[in-house]
Amino acid sequence: MSGAEAKQVLRSLLRAVDRNITSATGSKQWREFVIAQFRRGAAQDDSADRQAALQEARDYVFLIESVREHKDLLLSYNIGIPVDQREKDMNARAANLVGLQVPPTETKQQ
Repeated sequence: MSGAEAKQVLRSLLRAVDRNITSATGSKQWREFVIAQFRRGAAQDDSADRQAALQEARDYVFLIESVREHKDLLLSYNIGIPVDQREKDMNARAANLVGLQVPPTETKQQ
């Protein structure tokens, strides 16, 4: 394990934490925790333990980014919109793709 490899992993982990956790919560707690863990890991003498710690950090970066992408994907599917409204929007988009327009419909008022 080289120092450059450890720096690269640390930077990517800090970027992922800043982009997805710190910006959402406004707290620097997770960033400080990551830095403290890397400093503690730098004091390890066993190369195998350091490699395992770096792999775990890479896995966390992958997890954080994957959760963000999954959330974005769910939002792109309009999960928060009621099913009937989502179907209407989907039908309107499909009609627009082939050059048609869906006629306006009356909405039921309760």
